[in-house]
Amino acid sequence: MRGELLVKLADEIGVRRCGTEGAARAADAIADAFRELGLEPRFQAFPLLRFDPEEPELWIDGERWQAGPCMYAHPGSCEGPVERLADGRWAVGEGRLAPSIFGKGPIPFTALPSTGGHLATRPTAFLSRADSDRLREGMHARLVVRGEWVGGISERNVVARIDGASPERIVVGAHYDSVWHGPGAIDNATGVEGLWRVAERFAGRQLPRSLEFVAFAAEEIGLIGARQYIVDARERGSLGDVVGMVNLDCIGHGEKLELLCSPPALLDRARVAVEALGLAARYEIVTELGEAAGTDHVPFVEAGVPAMSILHFPYEEYHLPEDSTALVQEELLTDAVDLAIALVESQLAAPVARA
Repeated sequence: MRGELLVKLADEIGVRRCGTEGAARAADAIADAFRELGLEPRFQAFPLLRFDPEEPELWIDGERWQAGPCMYAHPGSCEGPVERLADGRWAVGEGRLAPSIFGKGPIPFTALPSTGGHLATRPTAFLSRADSDRLREGMHARLVVRGEWVGGISERNVVARIDGASPERIVVGAHYDSVWHGPGAIDNATGVEGLWRVAERFAGRQLPRSLEFVAFAAEEIGLIGARQYIVDARERGSLGDVVGMVNLDCIGHGEKLELLCSPPALLDRARVAVEALGLAARYEIVTELGEAAGTDHVPFVEAGVPAMSILHFPYEEYHLPEDSTALVQEELLTDAVDLAIALVESQLAAPVARA
């Protein structure tokens, strides 16, 4: 039944940080939901090194400030004057403070390749936008980052397929993991609910091409599940069959309707669909060639596959414990699903040429 999967993920399971029991329960629940549609899901497993962060301890000029953890960062204790860096972060000795670019609080976030990646990130914490604005060079800071690395972990993408007349396939995706202390109702139980609704629409149909519905694991630590999907397709010689991808992320609450994609021809199709569905009259539309976005369409774009992410974004509760089902707006979720279905129908009929 519609809405049940969203509630199951966000309310009953709650925090679904990758590599944890919550994430495992979520993967099983998604597989069960696909089975309800008559599909036969499979798990695509991959190894994972998990990091269990604690709340960072940050003192500025003797005052305790709130800080969000970096979901992969080396533990350590750093102290000294605050130094502004050229990339917008601040140095505290060997440690780093980074501004939270979204949300109202100091959000948990992940290490980026530009800052050393998962295994080379210095002790790091995230500040709220308000605290970022009041931080000044020369203030005395003490940062303590604590956490534990846990090996021997396995994560799972959940994959369900509808075979069409051709082995060429369109992938529809959404990640199911959430962040530290975050129940992730909007980010991204709404996306998984949307994924299930798209699958519901196509289940039982005769299709000219195949469809694969993929609930991605470990998105919040660097799009790992989506990257593993691409690696697996390349290793098995089927990457050439992947002719398009539509991703749903944060689709139940947010200020704008964002369409992030590549190449331009797919963006043109999205604009046509937006007009046909009357979405331009209801939302501020943001369209970008999102090759560098932080959503699961990016590994597909990097592999040359025409791909798009659909989001309602930003919103103040992003990556915080307040990201609950009370925020969900059914109209926004429905509109995102309708747009995804229109783009899938278009790609099934005539895929956009690969980049």
